Amino acid sequence: MRKNRTRWVTTGVAAAATLSLAACSAGGSAAGPVADGPVPIEIWGWDPDTGEQTVEAFNEAQDEVEATYVLQADNIATQTNFRNAFEAGEELPCLVEGFGPLTTAVVNGWAQDITDAVTPLEDVFSEGALASATVDGRYYGVPTGSDGQFLIYNERTFEAAGVSVPTTWEEFVDVGRQLRAEGVDMTNLAGEDPTTLINLSQMAGAEWFTIDGDRWIVNFLGEETLQAADIIQQLIDDDLVSNQTYQDRPALYAHFDSGDMASTPTQWWSLTGLRTNLTESAGDWVATTIPQFEGADEPVAPGRTEPWFVPVGCENPDAVMAYMAWTASPDGIEAGRNPQTGAVNFPTQIADPAPYVEDIIPEGFFVDDEEAGDVIVETQSRVIGKFELGPNYDAWFPEMQDQWGKAVAGEITVEEALQAVQDFVAADLDAKGIDHTVG
Repeated sequence: MRKNRTRWVTTGVAAAATLSLAACSAGGSAAGPVADGPVPIEIWGWDPDTGEQTVEAFNEAQDEVEATYVLQADNIATQTNFRNAFEAGEELPCLVEGFGPLTTAVVNGWAQDITDAVTPLEDVFSEGALASATVDGRYYGVPTGSDGQFLIYNERTFEAAGVSVPTTWEEFVDVGRQLRAEGVDMTNLAGEDPTTLINLSQMAGAEWFTIDGDRWIVNFLGEETLQAADIIQQLIDDDLVSNQTYQDRPALYAHFDSGDMASTPTQWWSLTGLRTNLTESAGDWVATTIPQFEGADEPVAPGRTEPWFVPVGCENPDAVMAYMAWTASPDGIEAGRNPQTGAVNFPTQIADPAPYVEDIIPEGFFVDDEEAGDVIVETQSRVIGKFELGPNYDAWFPEMQDQWGKAVAGEITVEEALQAVQDFVAADLDAKGIDHTVG
């Protein structure tokens, strides 16, 4: 896809049935086999609460791999430190917490093909986690889990207006019109955040970027995307939404808390913040599965992630996958229990996270905690996981934010915004010498 540069697909490293005692390093040549002792791997991540304790528990649980956790300040620092080390040809870790779209890591020559290491362990992970770790049908990422979106709605607001909970996006618009008559916003669309458009496009089955050999196919205006755009356009045209910005959290939360906003899509990791800040409406919220498109073949939930990856140069991705499989086990999940809160990180990378859902339900927020837990678990079983963001996401996403803001403000249509982003993508790929076609 890049002309006159190293081909973006790298050769997979052969997997062994058992761990080979070879050290992982990168930045040029990898260290040779060691005669005795466990395989050393270095892990970069930014979890100050449970990262190191999880690695220590893993080392105590087995003797084939010796992992070291190197704490980074945050995701931005991880990206900066990794880029600097990679460009300088310095030794790299064997596992890096994802800090951007997986395709970016592949196109830049950072992530290696670890298909042979992942495939024997596919049964450990959920379908959504596996899907998110692929590029062009190969595993370039580690299955680290995708957080599925569900809907929460204010039961008191719905009952006061005498409306039913929508199960489809088409019903979502109709209910929004009924709520508007009561002076209530159906949901919130922040002008700087186009993820609602991405999520609905993903649910509709859109593919903005696909791979055809060494060429990208770019299509922001496919039938599926326009189906999603039509729902959003109706919400905007009929004034069914608020436009509170995430840049003013107090005002945003105050609006959510007022009862004048009926619903919002969310993820499990947002619940604690919602419970903390929605003091007036706490106890009024109900979780339900996210609306589907009419005529959908099967129910799905939007969800993507930025998978962890194994840098090119690490000679033993099998050791990495041994660590990742252990962290997906009951012992590994328990090892990640937060010492301050007493909760575990919800294990979205496994097929059935039900045993851990109680840990993430904040007390006093939902009308029915058990029902909310069932919805969250069901959502994870439906999460799509994969939505290709192309080779130049860092360039085009700010453009989409700009165009989305104009669409939300009513200055242009959502379709016009998509056309502008597609034109931008095509021009940017041309400038970068990346082979592509549009449509």
